[in-house]
Amino acid sequence: MSHLNHPLYNALIRRGIDDRDLHRRAMAQVRDPALQMLLFENLQTLDSLIDDLQGQVRADGGVPAEHGSMAGTLQSLLADVFTRFSAHRDTAWVQRLASHECGLLHSFERRLQRAPVESRGVLGRQLSRLYGMHKDMHCLAGTTHG
Repeated sequence: MSHLNHPLYNALIRRGIDDRDLHRRAMAQVRDPALQMLLFENLQTLDSLIDDLQGQVRADGGVPAEHGSMAGTLQSLLADVFTRFSAHRDTAWVQRLASHECGLLHSFERRLQRAPVESRGVLGRQLSRLYGMHKDMHCLAGTTHG
């Protein structure tokens, strides 16, 4: 008997993959070594989050999402274009990532509220990871000038 809401989990997985892809794109373009390290750490967090959610779906007999969304692909391409023409590319990436992570965090919060009781513990743990990333990126976005 299935306890997980597979569509809910797969929506979160796709959103996480979108965010991870955006981080990868940013990491390839930013110049600041400290920012590259933060993005690398965020990538590790996102990889772990995605793997955990996919594992939950598999363990429950479902088929987990393996790819991001078309909207995420488009957002990633647009971010690349907009940051490429910025005089302060690193700052532009930080602002773009902070905004995108905010959306990911809110998506998790909304879905956690609608999740069955059995799923709330798993999603709550993932949410705590996202709060850490969110705090780091927004602190950085608040202190960057451009």
